[in-house]
Amino acid sequence: MSVVTRVRELGVEFLVDRLAAMAARGARTDPDRTLRRMMRLADLITTDPAWKAAVRGLMGKLDEGHPGMGVARKFLTHINPTMRSLLVRNLIVRETLLGADKRHALEERLGFYPPSTMVISPSMWCSLRCYGCYAGMYPKDESLSFEEVDDIIRQGKDIGMQFVVFSGGEPFAWEPLFDVLGAHRDVVFQVFTSGLFLDDDTVERIAGLGNVSPAISCEGFEEETDRRRGTGAFEKVNRAMDRLREAGVVFTFSATATRENLEVVTGERFVDHWIERGCLVGWYFSYMPIGRGPALKLMPTPEQRVELSRRLKQLRASKPIVLIDFWNDGEYVRGCIAGGRKYFHINSKGDVEPCVFCHFATDNIREKSLVECLNGKFFRAIRARQPYHPDYRRPCMMIDSPHVLREVVEATGAQPTHDGAGTLVREYAAALDEYARAFGQALVDGPVTKLDVTV
Repeated sequence: MSVVTRVRELGVEFLVDRLAAMAARGARTDPDRTLRRMMRLADLITTDPAWKAAVRGLMGKLDEGHPGMGVARKFLTHINPTMRSLLVRNLIVRETLLGADKRHALEERLGFYPPSTMVISPSMWCSLRCYGCYAGMYPKDESLSFEEVDDIIRQGKDIGMQFVVFSGGEPFAWEPLFDVLGAHRDVVFQVFTSGLFLDDDTVERIAGLGNVSPAISCEGFEEETDRRRGTGAFEKVNRAMDRLREAGVVFTFSATATRENLEVVTGERFVDHWIERGCLVGWYFSYMPIGRGPALKLMPTPEQRVELSRRLKQLRASKPIVLIDFWNDGEYVRGCIAGGRKYFHINSKGDVEPCVFCHFATDNIREKSLVECLNGKFFRAIRARQPYHPDYRRPCMMIDSPHVLREVVEATGAQPTHDGAGTLVREYAAALDEYARAFGQALVDGPVTKLDVTV
């Protein structure tokens, strides 16, 4: 009997259960052997050609001894069994390997290809007051209720979304958070946090659930982090990560690259520090001139942004950690993913925004269904223009093609979702046009200086 025939007899659900069970058992003796067996099962489960190619590419990296596969080994040996099982079942299999087929089927009914991810900011309150952070624009008493967030997630699951990101503000300060996390064990949640609320009790609850992965913000080492977040913030972040590592929780670091700290956060010593703490993933965001006290002078220069991409590619090739660059990785996802193409954001007032950083909207989740918001005129206008530039390294309609943002805002009547958001299309218009031009030239010229990644 052929493998294909046997798979058809057993059914996909059997294979999913088997893969999740293998993940829960982990690798007691030979991680590479376990990984190969899991990848073979993953290859049998998915019918999507792109994901089959991706799985087989990972098999090749494992055979080659690529440093990045160290992340998979740590997952099997350092993460608690509950989390391993739920992440494999819900994120890797249902959201990823099987998600494409489900979304293609839904596309015929909905009239658009549904996104795979949503970001919800149920409250914008935060105990910190970091210079330039957009969260400072929102009042403390403005938040979504448990019932509203619960309903949003249920609507998302109806159209194939099983990965939800919580942002803010500080999500762990929103009282209903754990009620929501516990009500949706079939969803994987990533929670962006300052880390200041991750005490022993909170980490114990996270580990018990198994479907929650904190992403902890940092600005560099102690000097950079404490300067922006307050004295002692860096040490508290380190202690939070120690607790998560000891509890076997998957967690990530999140670094905002500015003109002032880019040298530090792209250095080998910086990445090594978080690997030693137990991070499996690192997020990189470039500072955007939005929110409270927006400052163009904090944006990485065009040359720095090119250098950021170069350094991260070097680090990916040599370090056992997954590094994601929110802007510069546009070349891997065919440009901008916002506007409901692959993700969107709902703020604490229920405004459905195209991106966490793009604070304009025409629709509110309190007034319309999720499907209606995703297929509203603002999101349709954005998707119709994607990609905004033939060079996918210039993905963003805010800083790479700012004329597009102005165009769709005017054409659809989209309104700023907080005071000051309109500066992007008014006061900053000329400066952002020049930034976009200069970045395009920097891509042609390459980095001005080839700095050593050991900085």
